[in-house]
This record gives sequence, C-alpha cells and structure tokens, in this order.
Amino acid sequence: MGRETLKDVGPLHQLSINFGLDDRILIWYQTMLSAGSVKSLFQGFYHSVKPGSRNLPMGFLAPICERIMFIWALITRWFRYQRNLEVDMNTLKRMLEELDSQTEDIGQKLEAEPPLPIRRHEDEVYEWLENVERIKIRIQTIEQLGERKYLSRAHFVRLVDEKIEEVKELLQKGSLYSEISMKKQFKYVIIGGGVAAGYAAREFVKQGLKPGELAIISKEAVAPYERPTLSKAYLFPEGAARLPGFHVCVGSGGERLLPEWYVKKGIELILSTEIAEVDLHSKTLTSSTGRTFEFQTVIIATGSRVIRLTDFGVQGADAKNIFYLREISDADELVEAIRAKKKGKVVIVGGGYIGLEVGAAMRINQFDVTMVYPEPWCMPRLFTQEIAAFYEAYYANKGIEIIKRTVAVAFDADTNGEVKAVKLQDGRVLQADIVVVGVGAKPLTELFKGQVDEEKGGIRTDGMLETNVPDVYAVGDVATFPLKLYNDMRRIEHVDHARKSAEQAVKAIRAIEEGKSIEVYDYLPYFYSRAFDLSWKFYGDNVGDPLMFGDKNPASGKPKFGTAWIKNGKIVGVFLEGGTDEENKAIAIMARVQPPAEYLDQLKREGYFIA
Repeated sequence: MGRETLKDVGPLHQLSINFGLDDRILIWYQTMLSAGSVKSLFQGFYHSVKPGSRNLPMGFLAPICERIMFIWALITRWFRYQRNLEVDMNTLKRMLEELDSQTEDIGQKLEAEPPLPIRRHEDEVYEWLENVERIKIRIQTIEQLGERKYLSRAHFVRLVDEKIEEVKELLQKGSLYSEISMKKQFKYVIIGGGVAAGYAAREFVKQGLKPGELAIISKEAVAPYERPTLSKAYLFPEGAARLPGFHVCVGSGGERLLPEWYVKKGIELILSTEIAEVDLHSKTLTSSTGRTFEFQTVIIATGSRVIRLTDFGVQGADAKNIFYLREISDADELVEAIRAKKKGKVVIVGGGYIGLEVGAAMRINQFDVTMVYPEPWCMPRLFTQEIAAFYEAYYANKGIEIIKRTVAVAFDADTNGEVKAVKLQDGRVLQADIVVVGVGAKPLTELFKGQVDEEKGGIRTDGMLETNVPDVYAVGDVATFPLKLYNDMRRIEHVDHARKSAEQAVKAIRAIEEGKSIEVYDYLPYFYSRAFDLSWKFYGDNVGDPLMFGDKNPASGKPKFGTAWIKNGKIVGVFLEGGTDEENKAIAIMARVQPPAEYLDQLKREGYFIA
C-alpha cells in the first residue's frame, strides 16, 4: 500500500510525513486498531506468545512491544498536539476579536474632543496600535503557512502559543490605556454637589483657580443650590421658587452661580454621578459606573441622608405618597402630590425643622395638616419648652393639629398602593392623602470608614477642616471639628456651617500651597427658620439657664420675643423671633462676646428691645 492509500487513514498519513514512519507499520496498526481496543490488542498478543505456548518465542515479543509502544506514544502525542492546537487557535481568534474591539475604542478616544487623559500618552498609544497591526499580519502569515503544510505540527503549535502570549500582553496594555481614558485627573475634587460644594467653588475662584483644576462630583442632576428653599418657598402655591432662582450663593446674599458660571471658570461639574468607592491613600475615586477620578486634594462634602421609617421596619412605610425631603427630586415629587391631592389630608411625622417648615407650607396649600412627634415639645434640641409652646400655639391657631408623645407604627394603603391612613402607637388612626416624614438625618461617611478618624458620628478634622489624612478635608454635616469658642468638638447640621466650613477649607488648602498661615475655623453656631409670617434666629449655645423676654403671645399681630441662655454669669446664647436686621446682628455679637448677664438690664434701661 502506498502513500495514496495512507491518505485514507487521515492522521496516520500526517504522522508518516511529520515523523518519518514506515507506511507498513502505520497501516498494520490501523488494521489492528480497527479490530478492537488497544487493550484488547495487547492482551490477545500477549496470550498468544506467553511462555509455554506453541506460538512465537519470548525473544520475539520484546522488540515488537517496544515498537508498538513507541508508535502509540507518537500517535498520542499527535492527538494531543491536534487537540491543543484547536483550543489554542480558538483562544487566539477570540483574543484577536477582543483586540480589534479595543483598538477601535482607543482610536476613538484618541480623537475625542475635548481631549481625554489618554491624549497625554499619545506616542505610547500609537506605538501600541502599530504593534497590534504588526502582530495581526504575523498571525495571518502563520495561519497560511500552517494550512499549506510548510510547518511541522509541533512548530506550528509552538508559534501559536507564542502569539497568544504576545496578544495577551497587548490586551493588558490596551486595558491600561482604556482605563486611562476613563480616568479623569484633577488638582482638586469636591465629593458632593450640595451647598458646601458651591461655596467652596466660589472660594477657589476667589483664591485664583486655574481652568481644569477643580471638579465637583454630584449624584444630583443640577448645579449646587440653596437646599433650605425646598421646605419653604419651593412648596408655595403661588410664586413658588424654582431653579435657576436659588442656585448658590443667593442664600447668603451673594452671586447666583448658574451652570454657565462653572463652565466659564473652567470648573467641571460632573453631575448624576455617584461615587461608589474611595481610596484616599491612592487618591482615587470610582463611580458606580466604573469611571475613575484621581485627585491631589479632596474635600468631602457628602452631607447627610434622611432617616427613613423603612430603616426601622415600620409596616407599610413603603406605600406611595410617603415623602422625605432632601434633594430637589424629592421636592418635585411632593409638589406633584400636592397638585394631585388638592386640599386633602396631610400627616407630618416629626417635629423638627422639616416638620415645622413643611407643615406650614402644606397649610398654606390649604391642606388639613396633622403633626405627630414623640417628644414633649417641638424642636427639642434647640427650643426650651416655653419657646416651643409659642410655636405650637401659633400653629394651632393656623389650623394645624399637633399630637405629641406618640409615633407612627404602621401605614395603610389603598388598592393603588397609595397611603390612606397612619396608625399611631397610642391607638389613634389618622386619615392621610400625603405623609411627609422628617425624623432626622445621618451623615454620609460610609465611603470613608476605616480611612479617616471619626468622632461624634462625623469625620474628625482639625481647625483647618483637614482630616488625619493629608490633603483630605471634610466640611458641612460630615465634619466633626474643634469649636474654638467653646473648646469642644462639635458636628453641626446646618446650612450656615456648610457654607462657612467650605470656605474655610479652601482658604486652608491654598494657604498650605502658598506657605502662608491663616486663623483656625472660629465658628459661631447659628440656626434660623421661617414659617408663615414668623422668622427666628439663634446664635451661640443653648446651655445654662434660659431667660425669656418680650411678647410671646401667639395671638399677637406681630409677635416678638427672645430667650437668652446664662451660664456662669455670662450670656452664651440668644434666640430672637421677629427681630430686625440690626437686632439680629446685635444678638450675634452678644453670643460671641459673651457679656455678663447684667448686660441685659443695661440694654433694657437704654430702651433696646433685647432685654
């Protein structure tokens, strides 16, 4: 039988070519193999020549077995090469497809406008692209040589393995370039797009910011705005506040920073982007979509998140038309409900800032309003019982029912899933078309756990608002800072502190860069609110003995009264309802200077109201 016949037995013919085997041996083996398994072949052959038989002598057995085992090893090796080659070729094909996709993506990013960070590595990337084209040509050549049998099988497999490793290296480098193209690098980054971010941006510009140095990363879809508006004028039935009317910094009487302002100043507003991972050591931020941001200095201005009744497993708390108020999207949803449930019933859960301000706004919208809170009086963290009694009576005169010393334990919903009733712990059931919950907030510090020191629920800072990690600052709700006036560490949740701490952090950052020194943050606690025709302000600390003065009759046309807190014979805090601008400035000075308590008598003798 010649080689033409050997072609009919497929792989054996290739063996004869690659390894120079005798055709007769291969044909014999193919014939014997077709008669049964290899094991049966050897067993039968062995028994035919075993000692004592009349068949072939033992001396003939050894060389035949050796020859057969040699042939079997060659065949096994060939099949292994064949199997590995198929796997390797499929792997190489898949990797080449991935490399093509990577090449196209990186090519587009090189041409992107405005330029992406990958442009800074332009020479390297073009060299990489040339290497990609070069290896694709080489692989194509190897495939053609293999198909024409110009290469031995072993040599072909070895070349394919080598090209797989080379393509793997190119893919790894391409991944790095892709990562660079997704990576944005800034000198300064502010995490959070609330009030503090806007005031920090303005201060950076005052200090001489260069275009492209600063980015603000916010999960909200709009530029920084004055958040307190959401619980007041945003909810009014007439003349309601809307953006762009209350972008920062109008809340403190400053310029309104529209989105165009940031563009003009070269500040990148990265909106609708939530940071999912933070590595302060490597100075890297990663968004929920995988985008990477690198910084030299970062300001943490993440603020707080509302505490939800679902956090406590309150039954039915996930019903529709139960609202929380923190972001403008929350306020928009509430406004839609106000329009849909005109003059309906509203239950306000909570007696703090949100409860009192939203309660007033809902009553102005002619809703039937009931407020529910567990404390013995409203705003217990700031108000004395006497101060609270005035506001509770005033609200009652406006038609708002107040239920104290109980909590909402469950909510009932209708067939549409909308809330229809609130069940209280004391057994009462309140009908409701809308429920607004304001039971507090929690600072958003989870991303930084284990990376920065914490104290009193916030991120501990020094008097410059810098954390224990160099080049990392915290401002606003998340910062626990040294309150110089009282030699104490405090965490304060209020817009005034958000504004001023943001400005202080930026001043501190630039001072360090310029080798200058500035005064530490010397904050005077300040709180305020407006509801109905009322407007109050408080400065200082509400510790010591309260001394009330003025007209605290809730039925008065223009009530005007105040309270001073006396500690160790000094005035340490002052509250004033209905004060003029001049009077409000006076109580701020009083709270900072901390004059003796007798100063109130002097003011009274001189005819000042604040006495």
